[in-house]
Amino acid sequence: MTTSLAVKYRPSLFKNFCGNQTTVSSLQSCLARKDHPHTFLFTGPSGCGKTTLARIVKQKLKCSSFDFIENNAADFRGIDSVRDIIRQMSLAPMDGPCRVWLLDECHQLSKDAQHALLKALEDTPSHVYFLLATTDPSKLLPTIRTRCTQFEVKALSPKEIIDLLKNICEMEKVAIPNEVLEQIGEDSLGSPRMALSILDKIIGMKKEEMLEAAKQQAQAQSESIDLCRALISKRPWKEIAKILSNLEQEPEQVRRAILGYAQAVLLKSGQDRAYLIIEAFREPLYDIGKPGLVASCFEAIQ
Repeated sequence: MTTSLAVKYRPSLFKNFCGNQTTVSSLQSCLARKDHPHTFLFTGPSGCGKTTLARIVKQKLKCSSFDFIENNAADFRGIDSVRDIIRQMSLAPMDGPCRVWLLDECHQLSKDAQHALLKALEDTPSHVYFLLATTDPSKLLPTIRTRCTQFEVKALSPKEIIDLLKNICEMEKVAIPNEVLEQIGEDSLGSPRMALSILDKIIGMKKEEMLEAAKQQAQAQSESIDLCRALISKRPWKEIAKILSNLEQEPEQVRRAILGYAQAVLLKSGQDRAYLIIEAFREPLYDIGKPGLVASCFEAIQ
């Protein structure tokens, strides 16, 4: 089975992490202290390195694979699951100095589970560390956020994406036209994971096919903008439904494009419509996908 580029080139050291150098430096300084925190909270857009940084921190803490537990809160969200963590916290590490729990998309924990997690964060043994990652920290209890040392992971600039792609193309010994790399840099919305996913799809194509594939990505981006404009101008549902039917981008990518567009309109003109659209698209679409996108669009024009 072929390993995806995003997995193959996932950094395991801080020095290899692409972008967010201020956050990386802050993490390194934090871990260099003898009294470093026991709860880290990583926030930021999907595909920009939150979980990767958390795994690097786990290595820096010298946690063995036996004592490292990684859970995605999309599947692990109930109070019983957190209670199970609390029961295990008192156990000594099997091989090394500490035990580490990584809770990805932790904002999806139920309120009861979050209250139980708060109790765990308040009474954390010296050998236990929590690494929390989320795209939506506003959904975490404020008391959880204040118990964490927070690190924001931002989307990369197009130039940073292009530099990353060039480095990987060099290591893969493949030639990709600059025009294609520039197009990927724009279409990936600052996500290195998305950029590498696109690169994966075009490696092996003829050069003219690569250009066509890049243009298709640009077209998909254009369709997202068309949807944004349709929502702002509150066009009839029939028109919006037609745009949605032809849309092939990932729903979460479309949601972020809509939020960015609506934010720009709101800051520029203060339109009530823009505010209502932001409200309708607050929820991430990782779990519900295209049906959630359709429902949010319908809500936005009501």
